[in-house]
Amino acid sequence: MAGSYSVKEIIMKHYLVIGGTGMLQAAVLDWNQEGHKVTVVARKEERLRRLSKCAAYPEILRTVQADYHQLESFQKKLEDLPEPDIIVSWIHRSGNNVIQALSNIYGVLAKRVELFHIKGSSAHDPRQNYTPIYSETIDYHEIILGFQLSGGASRWLTNEEIANGVREAVKLQQHRYIVGTVEPWSARP
Repeated sequence: MAGSYSVKEIIMKHYLVIGGTGMLQAAVLDWNQEGHKVTVVARKEERLRRLSKCAAYPEILRTVQADYHQLESFQKKLEDLPEPDIIVSWIHRSGNNVIQALSNIYGVLAKRVELFHIKGSSAHDPRQNYTPIYSETIDYHEIILGFQLSGGASRWLTNEEIANGVREAVKLQQHRYIVGTVEPWSARP
């Protein structure tokens, strides 16, 4: 039948993950296992190679070595990539100009792009929070990494908790999603 599509063709997405070789590795591998195209941009070539070896479907996992501290080179590499449907970005606060660059590059596309900006716990404080200027074609989401409270003590999130939380945030597509808790602020580890 002309014009018919399988369910798999309709729901497969292209994820662009900035910083996906550390705490986001499990999320990257899960999206790959589900059959999504995933492009991971990270600074260290060796970590990208290790990630590729773990992929269930390495043929749909693309790795790109780029350092966001070298903004011009970083932008050029992003511009050469296929258009993503979903961007998941873990960039330290010192790289806020990179988040703005992502918004500028992908904000001119005709299609809508989901941008999930992962931030540390201090982003819960509006005075510490940075939000880029973004176009109408970008659906901007914040994922704030908090901490865990248990038995009167607090601890930072594990990589597994972070990866699971990020996957849940992408699934729910809320404007702001907090992994763990950020309150009470005085209980931070």
